[in-house]
Amino acid sequence: MNYSLTSLGSTLRTCMRPSMLGAWAPVRHIASSAKQHADQPDRPDIGASSLFDNVKLEAEEAVTDSKEKAKDTTYQWASANFKASPRKLNMLARQIRNLPVDEAIKQMEFSPKRMAHKVLHNLAFARKNARDQKGFENLVVEQAWVGKGQYIKRIMPHGRGQFGIMHRKSAHIKFLLREQTETAKENNDRRNIRGWKQTKKTWTPLKEDKPIYNAKSFYNW
Repeated sequence: MNYSLTSLGSTLRTCMRPSMLGAWAPVRHIASSAKQHADQPDRPDIGASSLFDNVKLEAEEAVTDSKEKAKDTTYQWASANFKASPRKLNMLARQIRNLPVDEAIKQMEFSPKRMAHKVLHNLAFARKNARDQKGFENLVVEQAWVGKGQYIKRIMPHGRGQFGIMHRKSAHIKFLLREQTETAKENNDRRNIRGWKQTKKTWTPLKEDKPIYNAKSFYNW
C-alpha cells in the first residue's frame, strides 16, 4: 500500500517538472492562435465587389418582373349583396363559367331569372375595368362563385295569435376573369366526349390532399 502511494507521488512530481510542462507549450500556442482567429473580423467572400452586387440585383429584379407579368393575366371582381338566395344565384354562376365575357353577358341579357340583370351589370363593369386598368381584350370567365350574405330574421304572422320566423336572404357573386391566349382557344374547341371531359375546380383548398365532404354550392365563411 505504501509502495503504491509513493509511486503515485513520484509520477505526479515528474509531471510537474519544467521539462514536462514545456511539452504542453504547443497546445497552449494552438489554443491562443484559435482565439486570435476568432477575434478577427470575417473575411469577405471571394469575388465580393460592386460588380457582382450589381449582377445579383439585376437577377433579383428580373425574377420580380417575371412574377409580376405572370400575375397580370387575371382580374377579380366582387359584387355587393343581392336580395337573393345563394342557391338560386349559383344557378347563374354555373351558367356563365368558362364562357367568354361577351357570351356571358348575352346569356344574362336573355335569362328569365330576376337576378340576371344585376349579374349582367357586374360583368359589364368587370370587363370595362379590366380593359382600362390592365389592357385586357380577350377575357374569359374562368371562375364564378357565390357567397352567402346577411340573413335577416323577420316575423311571419300565423293564425290564432301564433307567428313564425322568415329569413330575408342575400348573396353576392365573384368573378375571376383571365385573358385568353391562342393556345387556350385551341384547347376550348375540343369535343366534349363523354368520360373525357376536363373539369376545373371552382375553389381550390389550401391543402390539396385534404378531401372536401358535403361541399355546398356556395362558401359559408
